[in-house]
Amino acid sequence: MNRPRISPLLRLQFLGVLMLLGLGALAARLWWVQVARGTEWTARIRGSSEATVRIPSIRGEIRDRNGTSLVQNRASYEVDFYLPEMVKGYRQRYGQPPLTVYRGNISGMPKDLKEPDIVKIVNDGIVPRLDDVDLARDYNAGQLQKHYRTNTEVPYTYIKDIDFPTMAKFSEHDVGLPGVDIAIKPVRAYVYGSFAAHLLGYVGAPDDINKEDAKKYTFFQGDVEGKSNIEKLMDEYLRGKPGVRHLRRNAKGQIDSVLKEDPPQQGADVFLTLDARIQAIAEEALRAVSRAGAVVVDPNNGNILAMVSVPSFDPNTFIPSIKAKDWKALQKDEGDPLVNRAISALPPGSTFKLVTAFAGLRGQKNLANAKYSCGGGVSYGDHFFRCWVAEKHYTHGTIGLADAIKVSCDSFFYQYGNA
Repeated sequence: MNRPRISPLLRLQFLGVLMLLGLGALAARLWWVQVARGTEWTARIRGSSEATVRIPSIRGEIRDRNGTSLVQNRASYEVDFYLPEMVKGYRQRYGQPPLTVYRGNISGMPKDLKEPDIVKIVNDGIVPRLDDVDLARDYNAGQLQKHYRTNTEVPYTYIKDIDFPTMAKFSEHDVGLPGVDIAIKPVRAYVYGSFAAHLLGYVGAPDDINKEDAKKYTFFQGDVEGKSNIEKLMDEYLRGKPGVRHLRRNAKGQIDSVLKEDPPQQGADVFLTLDARIQAIAEEALRAVSRAGAVVVDPNNGNILAMVSVPSFDPNTFIPSIKAKDWKALQKDEGDPLVNRAISALPPGSTFKLVTAFAGLRGQKNLANAKYSCGGGVSYGDHFFRCWVAEKHYTHGTIGLADAIKVSCDSFFYQYGNA
């Protein structure tokens, strides 16, 4: 059987299509390299590289039941030192950086170790330039050295929460070495100061930094976290998602431009059952008393409409971090402003027996007719829980719920609650 022959014209057409497809793929690739990613590849050709900066996430707002914003965010300017960049810049400009010796451990054995003297590098390479333009500030040298040794990936904050004129002045001057940057960070703003402070809580720097997360970035800027009350309780919802800034380093290792930026995402807003108007009225009424607490509850659904504790404190003093003198003042204040008198100034004591009694009546066992013996106390495990009558050297005997409430028998409610 003779196979049909392909005509020369058809072969030429087929080869032409293949060539066009190849040229199209080449053109698409050239467009991708030269146009879409031209800046990045140009930077690489020039001997530069890319650095990434983690941008802190933006927390959601906290609002009352009517949508009134109680906690917001504001922009804060701070001066950060990227210490590895400083050491690299010092080496390029002046040669071998000065070294310092410290006592460390290698495989569990104490040993003298050497590292760049970051304090001397900052004092010799940066502080004189800052001093010339009246921008030098006192800083904790020991803290700087420890930061360089243990948290190299995280920038060291030299000045926190500076105003805009200072930020502009700082930006206009060459500070001597690479690695100095102005960071714009969102910080918490408690709109009405001490208003509902014990309910809203406050935020602060995390106790620990996720080292694995920090290693994903050239420069790591962490988020704040809720430290108390609503800020802590709803932290997972208030937290947003961090962004990333891609920077270009030139051949000298200095950052000279931003390649692109993926902005951070704001967290969810949290709406409370609190009514700001009722809260304000209750706070004003209780300020006439030196120490007091009050809770306003909607009897129809149990919603908390107001929760007041006086004296109070301003959570803004904790932003970006509380000063030592302010913390000492709060600790020494005889009014104990940090204590939430609405819920935790004193234990509920025997008043909670009514809650226990109600729970037993509404539970599956229905303990309305339950009777228990009071022998001056009850043993659970290796501990003997005494009834208050033990000090009087008598017992309540065998009693039921009504009599137990009447005489406030501790032994009865130990057994009733454990039934």
